[in-house]
Amino acid sequence: MRTMSRILAAVLVAVFALVAPGAARADVITGRPVRIMPLGDSITWGAGSTTTSSYRADLWKRLVGGAGLAVDLVGSGQSGSLPDTDNEGHSGWRIEQITASIDGWLATSRPDVVLLHIGTNDMNQNFDVAGAPGRLGTLLDHIHAGAPSAVVLVAQIVPALDATINARINTFNAAVPSVLSGRAYTRLVDLNSTITNADLNDTLHPNDGGYTKMADLWYAALEGVLGGGRDWPLARTGLEPGETAPTWTDTVDASSNVGGYNANLTKMETGPRAETARGGANALMYSGNDLSATGSYSYMKVFDTHLRLAANSVLTYWIYPQQANGTYVAIDLRFTDGSSLRDSGATDQYGVRAHPQFQGQGGHLVLNQWNLVRVNLSALAGRTVDRVHLGYDQPAGTGVFRGYVDDLAVSDSTREAAAPAAAVNLALEHPASASAACVAAEDAAKAIDGTTGNNSKWCTGVSDASWQVDLGAPAAVRTVIVRHASSGGERLAWNTRAYHVDSSVDGTTWATFATVTGNADGVTATTAGPVSARYVRVVVDAGQQDGVVGTRIYEVEVFGA
Repeated sequence: MRTMSRILAAVLVAVFALVAPGAARADVITGRPVRIMPLGDSITWGAGSTTTSSYRADLWKRLVGGAGLAVDLVGSGQSGSLPDTDNEGHSGWRIEQITASIDGWLATSRPDVVLLHIGTNDMNQNFDVAGAPGRLGTLLDHIHAGAPSAVVLVAQIVPALDATINARINTFNAAVPSVLSGRAYTRLVDLNSTITNADLNDTLHPNDGGYTKMADLWYAALEGVLGGGRDWPLARTGLEPGETAPTWTDTVDASSNVGGYNANLTKMETGPRAETARGGANALMYSGNDLSATGSYSYMKVFDTHLRLAANSVLTYWIYPQQANGTYVAIDLRFTDGSSLRDSGATDQYGVRAHPQFQGQGGHLVLNQWNLVRVNLSALAGRTVDRVHLGYDQPAGTGVFRGYVDDLAVSDSTREAAAPAAAVNLALEHPASASAACVAAEDAAKAIDGTTGNNSKWCTGVSDASWQVDLGAPAAVRTVIVRHASSGGERLAWNTRAYHVDSSVDGTTWATFATVTGNADGVTATTAGPVSARYVRVVVDAGQQDGVVGTRIYEVEVFGA
C-alpha cells in the first residue's frame, strides 16, 4: 500500500506531550509505548463482540497502524483477539465497585491515558440513578490521585434498547459534562449520540459495528491527547490484506443511464482487484458504460465509516483512468446530515471541484497513469462522514469507462489545511544509496518508493548504518519523516531507537539537521530550519534493535518549508 500520510505533510514530533485541556503539561513520553487503560464494565470487556475485543481491537489497529504510535494497553484482565488484550473491563460492575478497586489497578498499571466508559450497570439496575453523577466524580478523583499525570477520557455512555433504561442513561449522560467541569485532566467523549439500535447486539451491549463506531470516536478524541502535531489518519486503505476492505462491492446507491462495461453486466462495478495497483497488489476497480449523451451518473457505495472532520482534515486518493470517460470519476463523501462532498464546493489541489463531472472537465487527470487528488476539507469541519462513495457523473458523451483507485485516506494535517500545495514529498522515487542491504530486494530505493506495503523497506545488518537521497536540486528542507519497522507491520521492538538526520548542498559537506533518541514509535519526524539542501541522509546511532544488529526503515519522506 502507498503511504498516503507521506503526502499529508504534518509537523510531526518524535517525542510528544500529553496535554490536558486548560493545563500545560511538562511531562513527556520518550523511549516507551504510551500506556492506555480501557476502564469500565462488560462493554469495555467486550460482551456482544464476536471476539470479545470490544472497541479495543479497532482502536489498537488505528493507533499503531494508522497514527504510528507505540501503544501498551494496560489492565488486570484480558479479553479479545488483538495483539494486546489487557483491560479493566468488569462485567456487571457499577461505578462504586470500580472505585473500590481503582487504586490498586492504577498503582500496578501506571496509565498515561484512561478510557472510561462506566454507568451502564447503575442505569440497568436502577441503582441510585440520581447519585450516579456524584459517584462518577468520586471515581475521577481517585483516578487523578492515583495517576496525577494521566488524561482521562470520559464517555457519555452508549444507549440501551429498553426505553426505561435508556431514559436513565440519557439523564446520566446529561449530567456528565457538569461532573467534568473543573477537572482539567478530563475530556468528554460522546459515545451515545451516534450509536443507534442497529449498532446494539442486545439490550445493553454493542455489536461489532457498534464497537467499531466506539473505536472511531475514542480515536478521534485521542488526537487531541496524543497527536502532538503528527498526521492523524482518520481512515486509510490501500486495499491490501489486513487493511480496510470495502463494505460494499458493486452496490449502486443512485444511478441513471449507466450500464455495465460489457454485455454480461447491467450496472457499474466497484470492487477490489489484483490487476493494476499503485503499491502492493490490489486497487479498487471501477467500470461501466455511459448510455446517454444528455446526462448520466452512477454513485456506488464502497465504505461504511464514521469520521468526524476537523478544520485540518484532508481527503487524498490516487486514480488511474483508462478511457476519457474514466476521468469523470471521483471519491465522494456522504455525511450524516444528508449532504455530500460533491455538492459542497470543496476543491482539489488544482482548484477543481471535488465532483466527478468537474474532475473530468478539469483536464488534470491523465489517462493510463496514477494521478493524485487531494481535497482540503476544512470548510466541512464538524460534519461526520457516514459513507464513502465512488461516483461517475458525465453530462455529455457516451461509451465505456474503466479505471482504478488506490491509497485512499482521510487524515487530519495542520500543515495540509494551511498550505495544501506545499505538501509534496521531495524524496519520492529519487536516487538513493545506503549501507549494504540485508537482501537485494530491500535496497535503498525501497525507502523512497512511497509504500509501506508488501515488505517494501530498506533493511541492513550493518552497525552505524546510513541512508541518503539526492533530491535533484537544492530545496528548503523543513521536515523529515521516517517510517520504521512497525509502520510496515513488523515488531514494535524493531523500530529505530536513535538516529540523526544530516543535510548537504553538495553531498560532501554535511550538517546535522536534527537528532532523535529514545524512540519507540513507528512514525517519527524531525523539524528544523528550513535549511537549503540537495542531499538528506539518515545515520543510525542505535544499530541494534531488540538484541539484533540491524535497521528496518520502510519510508523516508522529506518536505519543504
